[in-house]
Amino acid sequence: MKELNSPSVRAIDGAGMIDRVMTMPEHFQQAWTDAQGMRLTLDKSRIQNIIIAGMGGSAIAGDVVRCATYGSLPVPLHVCRSYRLPFQPTDKTLFIASSYSGNTEETLSAFDVARRSGAQIICVSSGGKISEFAKADNLPLFKLPEGFPPRAALAFLVVPLLTIFSHCGWLTSTSSVGPQKVDGEIAGLSAQLRELRKLYAPEAGDENNFAKKIARALYQKIPLVYAGVENFEAVASRWKGQFCENGKTLAFWNVFPELNHNEIVGWGLPGAFDRNLQVIYLRDRDDHERIQRRMDITRKVIEQTGNPIIEVWSQGESRLTRMFSTIFLGDMASVYLAVLNGVDPTPVTKIDFLKNELGKNT
Repeated sequence: MKELNSPSVRAIDGAGMIDRVMTMPEHFQQAWTDAQGMRLTLDKSRIQNIIIAGMGGSAIAGDVVRCATYGSLPVPLHVCRSYRLPFQPTDKTLFIASSYSGNTEETLSAFDVARRSGAQIICVSSGGKISEFAKADNLPLFKLPEGFPPRAALAFLVVPLLTIFSHCGWLTSTSSVGPQKVDGEIAGLSAQLRELRKLYAPEAGDENNFAKKIARALYQKIPLVYAGVENFEAVASRWKGQFCENGKTLAFWNVFPELNHNEIVGWGLPGAFDRNLQVIYLRDRDDHERIQRRMDITRKVIEQTGNPIIEVWSQGESRLTRMFSTIFLGDMASVYLAVLNGVDPTPVTKIDFLKNELGKNT
């Protein structure tokens, strides 16, 4: 199996995804500084529902904030990953178009519906058509730095959402983002990630480098990422996406308690197939006590098949920090997995092919 020291990682990681991941703490700081220039004029009194429209790396930001604020928002929040919206928006809807490129066709389709509905609209993008429409319609636009793969711009996509929610007074509960103001939250989160960076960096030895250990355990395996639905659904989804995009390997995810009502039955079929799988538990101290119990019992079912589970406990104080400490670990592991697979983690040639083929019919 390949070495995972700095020279071997950088020899394969030609486009520098490892550096994109490791500078996430600085991304948060920059994104927060950039967001301070925004002047929002929302009519908070008439917001009765929220839609965040996006795809891929742009949509996961919405899911992260949805999970970070689970149980504390005064109005329903929907993350839309489609051409069509889940319900007809009205002038009582806050619609957030989140597209890093600004050209995501599904998001543009949803955005067009929102523009004709009278909804209050805010755009989050680095450019493209979304930015053009925002300027033409005089809509608030969080302008993101250019040149990132969308999945590597997560901090830049999350901070505008936190800024909007803070502006609306929705981040005051200690059960959601945390007891601090958002600026203190970002500072604490960045500090936590800087400490973890020392542990997970290519220069850190294998013995205590959890990111490298996870990558080695996943080599030539199919990752199954399991987490509790309330807090860490978005984190499990992020891990799966990063293993697919960075690691160039199929991966899947599910959540408790739903998987106990169906997927658990799929374990244990005679034969060697189960041995090709590797389950990762993403655990958090705020997981519902019955979910924690379910995870412990399900471990017994899975490990009877000869598959020891990798267990990851979140780190940090606030929920958002704990979520991103786990996201950061998964991002690092996904790059190391790419190196073990002998592939540059940055190119996504299959997505490029798909977009080119779709473009032929427009």
